[in-house]
Amino acid sequence: MTLQAVVYQHIFNIILITLLFYGIVPVAGAFFARNRWRRFRTSLMQASLRPSLSYKAVHGIDNTGLYRFFGSLQAIQDDNILWIANSDVSVSLDLEGLPIYILPSVNKEDSSLKSNIYPDESPKRTYWNSLFSLPEKTSIFVTGELISEGGRSKFKNSKENPLLIIIYDCEKSDFYSHAILSGRQRNEYWNVLTPGTLTAGSFSLFIYFYLLIQMPYMNFVAVAALSFSLVPVMPFIPPGLLFYYIYRHLWTKARILRAERDLLKLPLNFFNEQGGISDFKSVILPGGSRYQCFIKNNKDKAFSLFDNIVLRTSSLKRAQDSREEYFVFGLENNKRNDPMAETLVIPGNPYLLTQASTKTAQKYELIAVISFALGFVMNLLIFITTITIFLL
Repeated sequence: MTLQAVVYQHIFNIILITLLFYGIVPVAGAFFARNRWRRFRTSLMQASLRPSLSYKAVHGIDNTGLYRFFGSLQAIQDDNILWIANSDVSVSLDLEGLPIYILPSVNKEDSSLKSNIYPDESPKRTYWNSLFSLPEKTSIFVTGELISEGGRSKFKNSKENPLLIIIYDCEKSDFYSHAILSGRQRNEYWNVLTPGTLTAGSFSLFIYFYLLIQMPYMNFVAVAALSFSLVPVMPFIPPGLLFYYIYRHLWTKARILRAERDLLKLPLNFFNEQGGISDFKSVILPGGSRYQCFIKNNKDKAFSLFDNIVLRTSSLKRAQDSREEYFVFGLENNKRNDPMAETLVIPGNPYLLTQASTKTAQKYELIAVISFALGFVMNLLIFITTITIFLL
């Protein structure tokens, strides 16, 4: 084999190791993480369309079906059976092998929770055998299939209807928006696979450098191996560090826009809305309540329709004026019997705002990735040039 062919072979090996450990494996983990949290949010939105579990549902003739339930821990039976209850009913669920989500805590007196707040912490995903104990009266939300077994009702996990179990520490009226807002990963690239693969890739390439530097005529290839072994720290070295901060800023803005989009979608979910929303006025929820939408051109009129109304805005929306349309959502007769049917005022068309948020978030993410790549390539070229000159 000629020297040129040997050099090409080593360069190919370096590129392959780099792509595998720094690209393919972590990116696959990123897609897995993003899909997992997307399923989490989708399951919550589906749960909002299910009836709340009631005494009539548990003790009726047909006491099976898909329900959602807000309760608190009543008792622990055996190793995996939990009994949860509210003022009407108590039911059991088997936690063996099921993931449990624990929402990040919030300050119940923090008024910002009533509007847009962007927690840095995602819900913790764990399993029952990893929890040593739970205090009595711990607030638990569960949604899934209710079955009757031995004359008692219980939530049953199945492949077709997996249970979603969430432990939370906030008001029930805040639960839905808080879970949707926090239910995403801060940076999907940094997932459970990333630390191990970055370490393995860096170590492998450094060993490769050590072997190559001892071979004649392999200095340049050895420098390439050494340079790529430092990929995990390369973005944090000046002058490319500036581009990393630009990436962080834009990626955070994109994350906020996606969170805003998901919040704006929540009232639309009840109407199964696919297009313009000027035509719908109300819909009957599974529990029998009527959820209404009003469109007003005056802010004061919009806020006068319901009590304890929450303003939900988009950061893309410009300063409001008197001609603005305000979309108001709430339960008929000011009822507060469904914590997942929020009472909201949204300045502007929420459907159009969700579209704009998605498009703008995609632009920010694209520019962020380009900025990160520019900083990385700049530092890599500077490092390779410096080390090559030093070795020569």
